[in-house]
Amino acid sequence: MIFRWLFIPWLQKELDSYQHRINNSRKRSDKKKVRNTYVLPHGIPELIHRCAEDYGALDFKVTVSQEALDHVHHLYINDNHPVFDLVPPNLSCFIASCYDELGRPVVERGSIWSIYCALLDLVRLRNGLHPILVAIGDQPENDEELSLIPGLEDLHEVEGYLGGVGNGLGLRE
Repeated sequence: MIFRWLFIPWLQKELDSYQHRINNSRKRSDKKKVRNTYVLPHGIPELIHRCAEDYGALDFKVTVSQEALDHVHHLYINDNHPVFDLVPPNLSCFIASCYDELGRPVVERGSIWSIYCALLDLVRLRNGLHPILVAIGDQPENDEELSLIPGLEDLHEVEGYLGGVGNGLGLRE
């Protein structure tokens, strides 16, 4: 759980940084690439995406307003659902207090493993972990039953195998 608490946010930050760097820098030309009759736009990908016409490209984007996205988010996503917790909330608070005790060191590629080891050692030494784990174990499972869309039916299971074409039976007439 400590690994998840520390590494997943760091990895997401690294991926976001990579995406930003790649999308906002010009690509070098490949001199070995065979020239094609169809020429793709050259330039910074983010600028080509925002202003396709400026690069002689057609813009096929479908624009969706932020209000529409927020509306769908509100309808279908419960931000407080446990599936969005990297670790159970009580344990997260406990790990955060241990991280505070370490002095909240900056998490970077060169330091993350030593921070993880120090945090793991500190959590093992701290009193109070057992009651948190017991409390987490006592929480009821959140097994909300998802109903099917009207007119659809559950997938049929065949001898413990579910998948493939025709649930593993191949194509049928």
